[in-house]
Amino acid sequence: MKSSKLLKLLAITLFLMVIAGCSAKQNTQPPETPTSLETPTNTTSLILIGYNDAWQSGTKDGLYGYDPNGGWGDIEYIFLTDVRYCKPWGAGFVLTFDQNIDSFFYIAIYNADDTPKILYINTYDNKTPPYNWKNILQEEIKADTAKKFQVIKVNISKDDFYDNEDSREGIQQKFSIYAADINGNGVDTVKVAYIGNPGEKPELLFSKVEWGPNLVVDISNIGLKPAENVTVNIYSYENGQPQILATQTISLLNPNTTKELIFENASNATEIRIDPDNTIEEIIEENNITGT
Repeated sequence: MKSSKLLKLLAITLFLMVIAGCSAKQNTQPPETPTSLETPTNTTSLILIGYNDAWQSGTKDGLYGYDPNGGWGDIEYIFLTDVRYCKPWGAGFVLTFDQNIDSFFYIAIYNADDTPKILYINTYDNKTPPYNWKNILQEEIKADTAKKFQVIKVNISKDDFYDNEDSREGIQQKFSIYAADINGNGVDTVKVAYIGNPGEKPELLFSKVEWGPNLVVDISNIGLKPAENVTVNIYSYENGQPQILATQTISLLNPNTTKELIFENASNATEIRIDPDNTIEEIIEENNITGT
């Protein structure tokens, strides 16, 4: 009898161990792996908002159509990242392409609220009726991207190229751009940070900061390359000197992703820095700090 009971107990124990093992396997998440966005090969142009972004015909690429009521808005700052909104119908930009081949570039935007909206990009091809402008992008800006930066890929066919400047090398392609609600009314809640080819680097910035006893910070990567071991420090100031209160590390932040950090018991925090030792080479280095 004792032997029989012992065997039953062993059987039950083995059964529970098998169930636990299966459960553990089901809950195991595969580790993240670094990924990159494809780098444009037919343009090296990059328009950084707030960094001499005005188009100069015959000289440099950039924006045209500065008009807060019907074009590019004034420069705004999303945690020290320069942005502009784009309303119909005056906002546009010029990029240079090397050859007449199928191509693409990127646009980085910030979605300021959760209302439905669409981002439109058209290109001047000198042939599409009635006004020689062809639509090449209608991108829905979804509600779940509110208060986040994101990167959008824009494709242009070789058949759509039309050189707007004979005095410069390459193909100077003209584009129009605007954001509108579902009824076609222009909105100022889609903010542009850059247009073109940002190169093979990450770009780390703040998408959201909620100050309080539990400090909530969203960090985004709008570059084309992943960033690994990203340090984020929070500080208070004593006698004018910054004092580190807490540190967290993001092991991996892939392009076009955002990660949330929560610092508990952070009521005294007055400043946050991403990559405080500047060990990660980025597109913009000046927007990695924010404060109350």
